[in-house]
Amino acid sequence: MDRFILIFCIVCLSGQSFGTTTNLNSPTTPLTTLISSISPTSADSTTTQKPFWERDQFAWITPLFGDISDECREASNRYVDSLLAIVQPQSGKAIFPGIPPALQMFDSNGRLPMEGFLSDTIDLPIGICDLLGNIIKDCSYMLPSFLQNVNIKLPIGYNWNPGSYEECLVNEGIETKYCTVDMKGPDLGMGNNPFGRVQPKYETEFTRVNSLLSRYGNFRKSFKASNNSLTLNIFDLQHIKEFVGLLDKHADLSGKISDTEELLLLLGMSVYSALTQPRIGMCFPKACTAEDINKNYNNLTNKSFNIQGLDIPIDLKIQTRDPSCYTNDNRSGMPEKYPGVVIFFYILFSFIGALIIIGTAYDLYITFPTQKRKPDTLIPNFILCFSAYTNASRILSTESAGKDHLDCMNGIRFLSMTWVVEGHIFFAVFGGAIRNLGDVLGLMSGEGSLAFEAIINALPSVDSFFLMSGLLTTYILLKELDKAENNVTKHTITFIMYYVHRYLRITMTYALVIGVVIAVLPYLHYGPGWEYISTASSDCRKFWWQNLLYINTLVKNDEDNSCISVSWYLVDDMMFHFFSPIIIYPMYFSYRQSKRHLAGITYWFIALACFTFGVFYIAYTTHQSPTEVLKLPGLHTNYTYHVGFYFAPWTRYQAYLIGILAGYVLHHARGKDIKISEAINLISWQIAFLSAFAVVYGLHSAYTSQSMTLFSATMYNTFQRIAWNGALAWVIFSCVKGYGGIVNEFLSWSAFAPLSRLTFCTYLIHIEVQGMFASSVLSSFPNDFSYTLNVWYLIGQLFVSMSAAFILVLCFELPCMRVEKLLIETILAPFMPNKMVLPVKNGNSKEDIDLKGLKKTYSNDKY
Repeated sequence: MDRFILIFCIVCLSGQSFGTTTNLNSPTTPLTTLISSISPTSADSTTTQKPFWERDQFAWITPLFGDISDECREASNRYVDSLLAIVQPQSGKAIFPGIPPALQMFDSNGRLPMEGFLSDTIDLPIGICDLLGNIIKDCSYMLPSFLQNVNIKLPIGYNWNPGSYEECLVNEGIETKYCTVDMKGPDLGMGNNPFGRVQPKYETEFTRVNSLLSRYGNFRKSFKASNNSLTLNIFDLQHIKEFVGLLDKHADLSGKISDTEELLLLLGMSVYSALTQPRIGMCFPKACTAEDINKNYNNLTNKSFNIQGLDIPIDLKIQTRDPSCYTNDNRSGMPEKYPGVVIFFYILFSFIGALIIIGTAYDLYITFPTQKRKPDTLIPNFILCFSAYTNASRILSTESAGKDHLDCMNGIRFLSMTWVVEGHIFFAVFGGAIRNLGDVLGLMSGEGSLAFEAIINALPSVDSFFLMSGLLTTYILLKELDKAENNVTKHTITFIMYYVHRYLRITMTYALVIGVVIAVLPYLHYGPGWEYISTASSDCRKFWWQNLLYINTLVKNDEDNSCISVSWYLVDDMMFHFFSPIIIYPMYFSYRQSKRHLAGITYWFIALACFTFGVFYIAYTTHQSPTEVLKLPGLHTNYTYHVGFYFAPWTRYQAYLIGILAGYVLHHARGKDIKISEAINLISWQIAFLSAFAVVYGLHSAYTSQSMTLFSATMYNTFQRIAWNGALAWVIFSCVKGYGGIVNEFLSWSAFAPLSRLTFCTYLIHIEVQGMFASSVLSSFPNDFSYTLNVWYLIGQLFVSMSAAFILVLCFELPCMRVEKLLIETILAPFMPNKMVLPVKNGNSKEDIDLKGLKKTYSNDKY
């Protein structure tokens, strides 16, 4: 029976009974009350068993067993002695005034189950004779039919109780360590990735959701509960005792009652852990390392069973990691001494801050009270690049950037960014201690309304940025190529600057944001899940060079090398930009030679067909699901290359190609009146709307039925980016050429102009902001998901992310852009004068052609 009590205790962990409402958070609750509430009486004996608080059994809350360090064992023994002194005081009274430190430490442990633990459940049918065949002889003959098959009620939600992070660490009497402990059950053939950063950071949220959703869907489809079978609450001690009593009544279990109870509870715990992978915040002595804790729990949970009927090995592993543990003097999990790279970025940020102060003061001096002549030398202009006054004015300006600026794209940028943030906010709830997980997984399994598809299928929002990037790249490059005409020098400079500008434009800001992730964010706060933030800092310190070379998703590493969560997007976008001259230049020169578009458009269609066939081939041969979130039976990926299908540049280039065609069309329609009949315009808008609607909402039936053929999934993967980005390209073209009506008026609203300038930095920083929120707030207490709460999270996270982005644009992005422009103009000045005088055809006059465009940054660039 002792073994059964031990296993039961680990489900409680902190000692709370399933059948009682004992609340340790109240300082008036004595530990003896808690102990007596779960000290069981054997079903096969009239004598009371020894209390569960026998010394060795405290190993469930502090390391005592296994090859642990002497320091840890000594600290654990002192902790146990203190607890025993509370419940067994020699004088009959507690020896500590107030709340004893050991009891405070004990009380801070997380508790499972929590209130409402069984509100979200799945009934799992099992055959008792298959499970207990070795215990009950002639089981099928001895047991009546109603006992031979039962439905075990498995909880889905309430799988993370962080306990009290503050109560554990703020302990004046004992040096403590707070750790998040994972309970891992057997591999059920559906994947068994533990919670946490075990996958590359950009895959973490998808991995976590897919792992849970896959288990939830497979259990719901594979195990059909019988309405005629007895339902067994596997986590109710009294219910288990009553059920085992029924078994004993029909089949003699003398001497095996404890083993039977133990097996039933271990079955429930193991399958529950495999299904939801619960996490519990635990308070240990500071001297104990993660290795000590794991060795202790391995010693306690080394028993396993095999259920023949389900063919599931019933085992249980309880583990933690050093990055998941925190002490009061190091709550961030960062190295105690500042790493050299952290000091470097502090010096760099201080230098930039000094330049901002000096540049702003100098700018105000030459601007007020009367306008003074601006300097024309390098150093003063370099300092002015950092002026917060001028840069803030540029950011907040509601005017267009230039006469060729595509104003409707301001609204598209901001709305797409909002959609991206909302999609990530929804998945961020899985990074916190969400209790009603069954409700959320139900929404993702087709139980939500059609409108909910816009949240769980927010993935096209990222393709919108690829489209706009390809469009602007082509639109600007073709303009520069037209300016170059037959001048070989200008063509050479244009080609070189195409690569140099793009790399500098993105990388300078990106490098400084990496510095923020390394040296600023980890030290801003702390929380039970702060491992996400501290590990990101560590990843950036190790793999910054791969990120700045944009090869981090292409290079295979045993460790996560993604640094910033959205770095995969920057890799794809940079690869697209570097590759695209192979598409754009032939289209340009074919039109220049023939003055016809047929050859260029045909070449573009061939390129699109090649990449489309590539997507089809990969998706079909590797059994890809239609989206990362929707994992269906029979569509488990066999993609062996280490770059995932969702992140691979070669599976996403279709969006950029659509943008190239849109930029090509808009360039040749520049300054021209395009005549489109009302009927054609209306039909085109309808086609665009239906195409986009089908991409976002077309998978609702698949979510509902949890089934989809391989061919259907492959066709969706093959053509969804063409449909979505083709529709969006039409919206942009229609708005630019005056056929957008009220849509153009909304998207071109002047208020979107400053917001759109923040989208690049918002994209870079928003997941880190969300990670900080989830790792500190959402991880500190159990919370419930709801639509209303999700909207509040969106509003708050969008505001905080864009506020942080404003600071990054003001201090990093805009100064870097201005410095780049200044340096390029300075470098190119000896080779390319601003004006070149060319004779006009008739020879009677001369025309000045402005060449300055080659020496400026692309002001209409993506962000």
